[in-house]
Amino acid sequence: MSWRDRALVVICRGIVKPALTLPLPWALHRHAVRLLTPRTPQLDGMTVTRRTIAGVPCHVFAPMDAAGSLLWMHGGGFVLGSARSYARLALALAQRSGRHVILPEYRLAPEHPFPAGPDDCIAVARELIAAGPLALGGDSAGGTLALTTLADLLADGTPPERVVLVSPAVDLDPSRQTPDTRGEMIFPLALLHRVARDYVGCADPRNPRVSPIHAVFDNSPPVLIQCATGEVLEADTDAIAEHLVRAGVSVEVQKTDGVPHVWQLFVGRTPKADHAVDAMAAFLRGGTA
Repeated sequence: MSWRDRALVVICRGIVKPALTLPLPWALHRHAVRLLTPRTPQLDGMTVTRRTIAGVPCHVFAPMDAAGSLLWMHGGGFVLGSARSYARLALALAQRSGRHVILPEYRLAPEHPFPAGPDDCIAVARELIAAGPLALGGDSAGGTLALTTLADLLADGTPPERVVLVSPAVDLDPSRQTPDTRGEMIFPLALLHRVARDYVGCADPRNPRVSPIHAVFDNSPPVLIQCATGEVLEADTDAIAEHLVRAGVSVEVQKTDGVPHVWQLFVGRTPKADHAVDAMAAFLRGGTA
């Protein structure tokens, strides 16, 4: 493991996790994320524009001679995250896959609980897929939204080309078995319960659009799932992979040791993040990751 990968682990365990343990208002957590998010890097041959798609504000990251699009749902526990905080990852995916990468600014809980987020994402996906080839992706809570969007597109009879997921949360039922948190580097279990409660609201947590472990994925395109070994959502990765395989879906699961949840955000800064994003880009180009 490189010193950069080791430093990331130390920061996550020593700074990020204790900060997330504090029961602060979400507005303060969002402000902290904005302060810690660096400016969007400038890459040669790349453009970043803003568009409104299906009434939803979106950021589009485009390489020259792009072929196809990737709709990426950002993570943040349904309460945090933005196109700005995911710009580095979006630029890297666009540059390495050769696709337009679209980040929707879907509505966040608790101000806009379920079904606001899924409604925004599926509306954007339907407009995009009507215009040309589309892949889906998302991480953490965004992985949840990517799966619910996939299920809706499959029900419409308009499947995407491919799907990339990073540590999706697939079962938001509070009565589920408590995940093993001994290897988790970032998230205290109390925080996960809080974000799930604020997002689900009064909805049934077993609703397939809330917990996609209950959704139908017949005729799905190939799916790549990445997660960190030992993280709290590793069990969700295993569960959704098994669920997809039972539906006849081609699924590849890649697990990485010694990294925190969604380490891909540090692409360009740590070798393991670069390796993971290279694998996603290869999969999106149609090859094996």
